[in-house]
Amino acid sequence: MIQWHYIIEEDDAMNFEEYIRKVYTIAFRLTGDETSAKDVASLAIDKNANIVKENIDSNILHITIKEVCGIFLKEYSIFSSESFYNKNNTTIQNKLMNLEPLSRTAVVWKDIMGYNMKDLETISNCPKSELYEKLNKARKNLIHF
Repeated sequence: MIQWHYIIEEDDAMNFEEYIRKVYTIAFRLTGDETSAKDVASLAIDKNANIVKENIDSNILHITIKEVCGIFLKEYSIFSSESFYNKNNTTIQNKLMNLEPLSRTAVVWKDIMGYNMKDLETISNCPKSELYEKLNKARKNLIHF
């Protein structure tokens, strides 16, 4: 079974550099490309600049990650890597890149970030039951790839 490590703890506060790194990491998990990840992360951070404080809490990160996922899902064709396989990526990243965009987003949202699927339902305009179907199929694909 794949073991996921959550990027945040509920009560953790972080500095701006750590916040940027975490937002970029999620953008990279979705796009599979460094340049696209920087673009998506920058757009999301810029959109939420008015709520960012000196010490950033998990709620601000959550809001920004929602924005990252929304940008990725709306502009998938712009921000997706041309090549799904990249020898420089980890095995899990290459497996993620073989998933369709909504399934990939569901895995990142639920299994990597540990967030509630209700928020992703709002972002994706997709029923929660369908999101769970996609998540479960994606998990199977990641394990048996």
